[in-house]
Amino acid sequence: MTDVAIAGSAVVPIGLYAQPEEDLIMRCVVAAAADAGVSRSDIRGIIAMATRPQSVQQYQAAHIASRLRLDIEFLAELEVSALGLCSALRLAESVIRDRDIPAVVIVGASRESLVPTVDFLEHRTSRTTDASFVGPFGMAPIAWCALGARQLLASGEATEEDFAAVSVRLRRNASMNPVAYFRAPITAEDVMASRMVAAPLRLLMICPRADGAGAIMVVRPDVAALRPTRAAVHLAQGLAHDGDNVISEQAGRSFCELPSTRVAAEDAFNRAGIDYSDVDVVEPWVPFTPMEIMVMRGLGFPRDYWTTTEVSPSGGLVSRGHPLLATGFYNVHEVIQQLRGEAGPRQVDAARVGLTVSESGNFNGCAVDVFGRLDGRTAN
Repeated sequence: MTDVAIAGSAVVPIGLYAQPEEDLIMRCVVAAAADAGVSRSDIRGIIAMATRPQSVQQYQAAHIASRLRLDIEFLAELEVSALGLCSALRLAESVIRDRDIPAVVIVGASRESLVPTVDFLEHRTSRTTDASFVGPFGMAPIAWCALGARQLLASGEATEEDFAAVSVRLRRNASMNPVAYFRAPITAEDVMASRMVAAPLRLLMICPRADGAGAIMVVRPDVAALRPTRAAVHLAQGLAHDGDNVISEQAGRSFCELPSTRVAAEDAFNRAGIDYSDVDVVEPWVPFTPMEIMVMRGLGFPRDYWTTTEVSPSGGLVSRGHPLLATGFYNVHEVIQQLRGEAGPRQVDAARVGLTVSESGNFNGCAVDVFGRLDGRTAN
């Protein structure tokens, strides 16, 4: 996939916004175009994450193209999940090759502050689980993760102190990230003293639902070549799904093991020609701190993964924030900043290979995306 590159990305600070989603998206498109060094006439395709019922403007892709006066040859909206942006990246790359256009922008926004909790559970749970059996009994993602965390504790694979340590590290990282929602440092004592939400998950182990938006500018090789030290290459994508449901129909199925994550990682690494030791930074889709342990072990990293690999230097979903339809943009944006050497005080030394991990939230599907610098060098 090295003939197509990501030349620009932009996100808004995660928080609570009064502006419509499309206004936040247009801010990001303008900023991503400037970051990529492309003009309005270069942007010939737009791919948007599909909206929710609460969105004022439902068909955002066409609306944004009209308001920004983009001369579009290709326009699409994709259903979003942890895997939505992953699919959009592949689609953008395919469109650029097929139609030979200079740039395609991928956009998404989420105003979680507009979504009542009951609507979130009703719509998301019924669309990602067994709506007839699991949904009515409240098996939301936090309950799935709580069961997995309890199994980690019961098996001796982790302790509550391990979960708290992840929260502390993520908050420390977020304190250095200007777009993060929670930036005040916390201690392990703070985490363990916070109220229990779904045992053993405490409040400071859980992501905040907030508002956010992002844009990623995918460009043709000749456009990327104009700024080779700033462009990133989507080296490979690994995909896997084990075909099971959240409440498994297989006797003895574990709640804390993620077989599809390991398969997706092996697929991505084989395609990129790298190994675990080559990965400098990982931005996983982890809305609850015990899940980081599950995901990183599922990927095949060692038990003490945090000693050799930087995980969620952005602060991750737990401290950076989780605007659901836009979270993937923040993960990719962080990896791009790290590969460029532009991450400021949270910069990973000599970052050369970055990973985003998008597991589907119900422990049975995963996409692993590998990114590197276009010029093949390490970040300054």
